[in-house]
Amino acid sequence: MVIAPEKLFHRIHFEPSDTASSSKTPLVFLHGLMGFAANWGKIWPQFYRDRPVLMLDQRGHGKSEKPATGYSPLEYAQDLSGLLRFIGWEKVHLVGHSMGGRVAMSFAKNFSAQCASLTVEDSGAESKPDRETWIRNLLGGIPTPFHTRTEVKDFFATHFAKDPLTGGFLQTNLETQSDGSINWRFRPEAMIETVMLGRCQNFAADFAKLSQPTLILRGEYSKEFPADEAERMSASRHNTQLITIPGAGHYIHSEKPAEFCRALQLFLESLA
Repeated sequence: MVIAPEKLFHRIHFEPSDTASSSKTPLVFLHGLMGFAANWGKIWPQFYRDRPVLMLDQRGHGKSEKPATGYSPLEYAQDLSGLLRFIGWEKVHLVGHSMGGRVAMSFAKNFSAQCASLTVEDSGAESKPDRETWIRNLLGGIPTPFHTRTEVKDFFATHFAKDPLTGGFLQTNLETQSDGSINWRFRPEAMIETVMLGRCQNFAADFAKLSQPTLILRGEYSKEFPADEAERMSASRHNTQLITIPGAGHYIHSEKPAEFCRALQLFLESLA
């Protein structure tokens, strides 16, 4: 489903569940950088029978509008706040992965009345200025546009042989253009701006001031979210729980979906 723009947000593609007559607080999933709603395909079916569930393509991603600028965590959060008002949901449990986690933190701070709880999946609050170089090198090292799907397959098989998970994820962001070429479905400069205004900034002080019950999930082998940073985030607030998922890296919900769902379900049940 795609909705028309309102004052606070661009055209946003979203996928709500059809849960009937549930009185439980809805659950919203926010994808990470270069992600989209379908990334939660292994997760949302485990929850929608119990409560309303919403997945969305955040601005600049998937099928949503792709403005030239406006990619701070606050601007992403404003989109969500407006979308919830459009749907008529007063308050939600919010789950965010990576970039989505920082959007969720901003939402919890700036729209606290709409946020019942916060779950951040492998998403740090401290600044990592080196991530700007990382995203520029990553996108700059992929020779888009490609001319054929065979070129795409051969490139990723060669250059991401040691990291097929990332390679496969990046390929889902390539689409065939009107001229037959294969290029990104997003604006590369928008992804760079997202990183610069998100992961390159320090939100630790803001996180420490949040009041919502919070679950922090970290993948045991994550390089993006170091264990010491996760422990500092957890220790900065009283109503915060940290769980490390064994055997998982950065994409916990994809690598260990059963463990992810169990941790989230137990957290939600503890709030009832």
